Amino acid sequence: MKLSALALFGAGYVLGTRAGRERYDQIRALTTRLADRLEERAEALGAGGSSTAGH
Repeated sequence: MKLSALALFGAGYVLGTRAGRERYDQIRALTTRLADRLEERAEALGAGGSSTAGH
């Protein structure tokens, strides 16, 4: 009985970590894209703001 429970736990752990890693990778990719967009927007606003600041 204990061996089968341990085997089920092991299988569940392996499957869970694989699913967790995929989700982690999805979240990481999303946050990377978001950070890139925010940087682009900040650069665009900085360039646009500096040219109108002298007026």
